[in-house]
Amino acid sequence: MTQDRPQDDDQKGQDPALEGEPAEQDPGQPSAETAVSASHIDRTGAAVEADATATESHPAAHDTATGNESATAEAGRTASEPPRKPASPTASAYDRFARFWWRDLLAALGFFTRLPVRAPAIPLSEAVRAFPLVGALVGLIGLLAYIFALRLGLSVLLAAVLAVTATAVLTGALHEDGLADLADMLGVRGDRERKLAVMRDSTIGSYGVLALVIATLFKVGAIADLAVLPQVASAMISAHVLSRAVLPVAMRSLPLARPNGLAVHAGKPPADSMYWALGLGVVIVLLVGGPGAAIVATVSALVTAFLVAKLAQRHIGGYTGDVLGAIQQVVEVAVLINFVTFS
Repeated sequence: MTQDRPQDDDQKGQDPALEGEPAEQDPGQPSAETAVSASHIDRTGAAVEADATATESHPAAHDTATGNESATAEAGRTASEPPRKPASPTASAYDRFARFWWRDLLAALGFFTRLPVRAPAIPLSEAVRAFPLVGALVGLIGLLAYIFALRLGLSVLLAAVLAVTATAVLTGALHEDGLADLADMLGVRGDRERKLAVMRDSTIGSYGVLALVIATLFKVGAIADLAVLPQVASAMISAHVLSRAVLPVAMRSLPLARPNGLAVHAGKPPADSMYWALGLGVVIVLLVGGPGAAIVATVSALVTAFLVAKLAQRHIGGYTGDVLGAIQQVVEVAVLINFVTFS
């Protein structure tokens, strides 16, 4: 027994694992670390396969879990954001109201003036309630031209000429062309078709020239006679506002004179838009001229428009775009003369 113990000690001393030296490993067998990693991978793969099998077996449960996670994340984001106030019904109605009025104003400006606006593609009859606003703008620009001429030291007469010229240039003489065509129609003999052909003709006759000269003289003379700046401002703005506010009344009251043309494309305005245009025109004149001027000027505008409309209906059976232009010009002159009379 004494001899065996040294042998055991010798064997322990010769064991490389006990001496701290790496033991040689059989290439054919995996190491302990490799075996542990493989065992972990096998367990992970088995878990993934089990999860996939569970998802296939119970898709509703998996979707519910996913949805709960998404809802939790969304709730966290929503909690971090400030709460949004719901849109007020009053604000939404106001936005629609302002948007439609702006659309109508752009459409009316694009048709009646040479201003570089992007007019929406809508029938002109849908924008008639903005006609008085266009008239106010045209009258204001004419008034600015009048003031500018006075600042330059020009006489009242020359300032009136410049004001009338500015309004004609701004509108492209659209209404003046209608007045000239209506005058040529009234001066020709023949049946209804002949008169309509004369109105469609682009050339201007002697009656048309005479009508333009007379209308221009009346405008310049009335403005020069008023002379005082506050009275000129009231008269010019009121004349341009009311002369356009009565156009929807003529468009709705008279039949079309022919089945084609500018008036047909414009269409018939609805009744509420007609009342809007007339009411807005009266309010603007009331603000710039006072109650007395508003009443007299409005009555004068309606009577003048009615007379011109009936004259056109008698000769051609209704109205055209030229008839509307003539109504605007004659009403403008009538309102200016009324302001001179009551100034």
